[in-house]
Parts: sequence; structure tokens; C-alpha cells
Amino acid sequence: MTHQNDDNESLSPQEIKFNDLIKRGDDLFSISIYRYAKDWYARALELHVNDELAEQKLNELSVKQKFEQKTILTILAVAVVVIGVVWIMNI
Repeated sequence: MTHQNDDNESLSPQEIKFNDLIKRGDDLFSISIYRYAKDWYARALELHVNDELAEQKLNELSVKQKFEQKTILTILAVAVVVIGVVWIMNI
């Protein structure tokens, strides 16, 4: 714990806040809560401490969200086909 405090002593208050925002975003990202992770990363980006890192995090999140959306649409399409087949077989 003191090691982390030592690290924070050399950082500006804005850098400490940036790191906290990124960590919060990372925590949410790791449990697949992408919408809220995006909010934290966007807030970190607004501080302009490390725009490259914040933009990288937002890009990673965007890729995950697109994959998640594609997966949901695929599952929905399969469900519609299965329901259609079951319905036709019962006629």
C-alpha cells in the first residue's frame, strides 16, 4: 500500500485522477459492462493527460461492443429460424 502512495506522490492531481478514471473503466471493462466503462474512459480523455491511452481504451471497447452486438444479432436470427421451423412443423 505504501508503494502505491509513493507512486502517487510523484504524480500531479490531474494524473492521479486520470489513473483513477482509467482504472474504474478497466474494472468495468473486465466484467463486460462496456457502456459504463466507456463513460469512465471518455472522462479520462477529457483530462488530456494521456490521450493515446484513453483513445486506445475507447477503441478496444468499441471493438468489444461491435462483437457483442454482432453476437446478439446472430443469436436473434437463429432464434427466429428455430421458431419458424417449429411453427411450420406444427401446422
